[in-house]
Amino acid sequence: MAEIFGIVAGAVGIPAAFTACVDCFEYVQFGRHFGRDYQTDLLALNCSRIRLTRWGQAVNIMTDPKMGMPDATSEQIQTVKDTLYQILVLFADSAKISQQYTTGEDLSVLSSDSMDPTFVALNNKMRELAIKRQKRSNILKITRWALYRKSEFKNLIEGISSLIDNIEKIFPAPQAQVTLVRQEATELHDQEALELVQSAAEGVDSLLQNAAKEALSGHRYLNVSVKGKALTGNAVSSDWHGKAVVTSHTYDGVVVDGKALIGNKYGGKDFWDD
Repeated sequence: MAEIFGIVAGAVGIPAAFTACVDCFEYVQFGRHFGRDYQTDLLALNCSRIRLTRWGQAVNIMTDPKMGMPDATSEQIQTVKDTLYQILVLFADSAKISQQYTTGEDLSVLSSDSMDPTFVALNNKMRELAIKRQKRSNILKITRWALYRKSEFKNLIEGISSLIDNIEKIFPAPQAQVTLVRQEATELHDQEALELVQSAAEGVDSLLQNAAKEALSGHRYLNVSVKGKALTGNAVSSDWHGKAVVTSHTYDGVVVDGKALIGNKYGGKDFWDD
């Protein structure tokens, strides 16, 4: 893990530190002691990674030195940098603990072969979303390490969540984050996947947990008046492939004078095409 400590000690910029943080999630493995918990714990870790990348995209961390706040102070910017370094330290510390286990113990690790296909597909999708937001190649070339005890995982995930809390408070971007998290829920679009994410995100990513819950419960349309043409909620098309979450919607006080699509529709002719 010398590479991680080198980044922590070195004079790298925020984009590089952010990319290194996202990279580190890729190198964490789980020992066989986790058993069936491996599936949900890996999913929780991916929830944490996607939360970090969501914030990064919301504040344009890769291209905007002020992270969406033109009046940001040098102290605030340095705090974000220090916080990202602390996330790297958490990963480095977990790797050091891993190296302390002796060869006499069961150091075998779990793999995707030990997972249900639903979990494999879901983790792959979340990994894909996170990597897409990174917008630059990996900068770390390190050896994978394993977590062998539940307490080690708990310390890592709670520490990362607390640190992400801090940077979200310093450089908030709530509107952009809500837009992005709804896109994530749409990408998952499978009822079982959304239920798994809703459970795994508890205590890790409240935005994703709420978005999954909303996607499962449907939308509420109250006192909506449409004149002309309007599209509110769902749609997709061009041309959609895959499953769709069948949810119920609540309509109360909806008045349409013209044409409106209010909830659902996935494939077929685009709503705006006549």
